[in-house]
Amino acid sequence: MTQNLNCEPPPRIIVVGQTFEASRTVQRVAAMRDLGCSVTCVPTVPEGANYETPPAIQQRIRYRLRFPADPAKANPEILSEVERGADILWLDAADMISAATLRRAKWINKDLALVWYCEDDMMNPRLRTRQLDATLGLFDLWVTTKSFNARPEEVPSLGARRVLFVNNSCDPVLHHPVPIGDEDRIRFGALISFIGSFEEPRAQSMLHLARQGLKVRVWGNGWADWIGRHANLLIENRPAYNDEFAKVVSASSINLCFLRHANRDLQTCRSIEVPACEGFMVHERNDEITALYREEKEAAYFSSEEELARVCVSWIQRDRPRGLIGKAARQRTLELELVHGSNIIRILGALKGGQP
Repeated sequence: MTQNLNCEPPPRIIVVGQTFEASRTVQRVAAMRDLGCSVTCVPTVPEGANYETPPAIQQRIRYRLRFPADPAKANPEILSEVERGADILWLDAADMISAATLRRAKWINKDLALVWYCEDDMMNPRLRTRQLDATLGLFDLWVTTKSFNARPEEVPSLGARRVLFVNNSCDPVLHHPVPIGDEDRIRFGALISFIGSFEEPRAQSMLHLARQGLKVRVWGNGWADWIGRHANLLIENRPAYNDEFAKVVSASSINLCFLRHANRDLQTCRSIEVPACEGFMVHERNDEITALYREEKEAAYFSSEEELARVCVSWIQRDRPRGLIGKAARQRTLELELVHGSNIIRILGALKGGQP
């Protein structure tokens, strides 16, 4: 897929976010650089920290108070980088950045564009920090992967001036079909797989499958209490990122995709990443995701635990049709340009004055 950035010279971007290997911030930065942008990263987590690093007690307390610390000292680092020169300051869910920092950055460079990008439902007060609440009206563009957040009564009502909805996207370098040998099939394969963190509703749905005699292999954080819960539930209790993610998807007959109801999800990153890997996806049904991946053409869907079991039983032995749907799903992903680079082009275009 050839992507061109209609911008000369390409912008200088400061990206503030999580910079460890498993973070999607890193994927977006790579896409920006592939487009020719000059990108400087300001980490929001200390060196060596990642998704699996347990928060200290003080961090947990501050999180509950909605006033997170700045352990990587991102606020002063932002100002140092702005002084070196930049066109765009892009906060990738960097919710510890203060209004004072953003105002100072604009004072240093009055032409600096401020962008917020996040994959969470920001109408949930628990997901908005006090710092973020104070900065809402300062951003030139607020980007969300939650279509409902762009409605006038949602994020705009909190003070965001321009809100742009983009679909979730994938990294075509990481998310693609991979050849699976016998060893990989043992290490990563399953008839039914799920990749994602623990949440009670999805756990109960997979327990329902296990009780119907279907074997399910589960990858992700937070599943320790479910080890040994049922003989048909194989809990890996560890994540599968990047290359391992692609191997799990490629080595599995059926890949489940559950939505986080507390986040009002209609689609998630995995909704796009699984099809990009040519995985056969069984996804919770809603109008938004079925418009992206058409039912029985690029994915299968369910609306209840009973339907989930019926769908899995119906497809589990149909190897060739599943494979054809997986290939069609990847083609659909590329046709709809559900990749990071395309989203970035659209975001930068909106910043230049295009309509969100």
